[in-house]
Amino acid sequence: MPVSRLLAFALVGLGASVCCTPVPTGQNNVNGVPDPGLLPLAIGQAPDFAFYDGLNMPGRAAGYSYNDPTTGVRIWKATSAAVPLANNGAGHDYSEGGPEISLGWGPNSNTHTIMMLVFKSSGGSEHWLVDFTRGVGFANYRRLTVQPDRDGCASFSNLASQPQILYIHTGTQLVRYNTATMAVENTGHFPKAVSIYAWLQHDRNDEWFVGLLGDNKTVWAWNSQTDKFMTHYETWTNEPYLEQDGRYVVLTSGGPYTTQRYWDVTDSTFGPVQDGTFHFHLSHAGRSRSRWSSGEDNDQARWGVNGGEITKTVSVSVTPGDSHSAGQWIQSDAELPGGDLNKQWMYTGAASYTEFPQYDQLLWKLAIGTFRIDGSENRMLLHHYSMPPHSDYYSDVWPQPSPDGRIVIFNSNMHNAGGRWDLFVAEVPLRSP
Repeated sequence: MPVSRLLAFALVGLGASVCCTPVPTGQNNVNGVPDPGLLPLAIGQAPDFAFYDGLNMPGRAAGYSYNDPTTGVRIWKATSAAVPLANNGAGHDYSEGGPEISLGWGPNSNTHTIMMLVFKSSGGSEHWLVDFTRGVGFANYRRLTVQPDRDGCASFSNLASQPQILYIHTGTQLVRYNTATMAVENTGHFPKAVSIYAWLQHDRNDEWFVGLLGDNKTVWAWNSQTDKFMTHYETWTNEPYLEQDGRYVVLTSGGPYTTQRYWDVTDSTFGPVQDGTFHFHLSHAGRSRSRWSSGEDNDQARWGVNGGEITKTVSVSVTPGDSHSAGQWIQSDAELPGGDLNKQWMYTGAASYTEFPQYDQLLWKLAIGTFRIDGSENRMLLHHYSMPPHSDYYSDVWPQPSPDGRIVIFNSNMHNAGGRWDLFVAEVPLRSP
């Protein structure tokens, strides 16, 4: 065994954080801005199972951290079998809904509140909160005093003026909840009485909110500033996706050959129904500003409304495989080269690469990566080691960035060891502003 690897395992034995590659420049710069360009290019790096198994992650306590051996990114374990209470598995909700991580708050905006989904040993599930400070760890685990009706029914604010506000749908109404005071603090047109199944989403201004009614077919859209409320029913609706600029909602049937159409909520007009005879796969989609992104069998594509219909452009010619995309990182025009919305960063998680020969060419193998949605840059964040077949639906990876792009949460079954899954937090490298 190389000396560097022996030293790494020695450090593990002492409970220290470890890595086998340098920590990315700016990793510990708490005043910086997120910069995926500091990450290594995604070139199909294979996971290092020997290193990871040596960490014994299922046996590690909540609060343990290590550095990814491929990228150097610092990764923290947020939960365990005993934290935040005795549980069989703990992670977070679906990655394509609203943000389950707050914007940064506190000194240097360096602390984030994270919502987690915990499956209690005594039965049933609950949503809990924990505060995470970059370079420090976790504090103040607490149970939500107002519980979402189910997964996909809560979403943190995108407004810098209220980073600790969490929008929660209780099943009968949408409320405005302060995670600092742990109490409902309704203002304006909140609470909004509306039945919901799931898929609570809102735009970057916390203006338009979207979800599915209890029939799991009817999409509703609500303007929280004007109280305008609309619904639309399609027999084939499975998922709605509101892009972050708050104009278009894509209605999609889900699956590899989706039927879809767009809904312009600003003037309540619709595009044509586009059926799945063309290879649409606008499913498990990440929602960025005026764009969506999703993986197909042979490519990663971006989608937009152009010429009165939804159009597809291949962004990355090698798909990340069985992937979920997440676009909760809101990037302003000033943060994008030339203000080009096609330069937005999107996160994706490849869940497998061993089942099919074509997956040998994946850019991300059992990994979480980020890419500009025009395909011009593809970066590797970390290997997640959540192995298929997943023992539980919630052990899927579901990577999701915070709205300011500074941290990413994900689930992992830790190489299928221990028969459970846990929630992890990764620190995205920062550069000086």
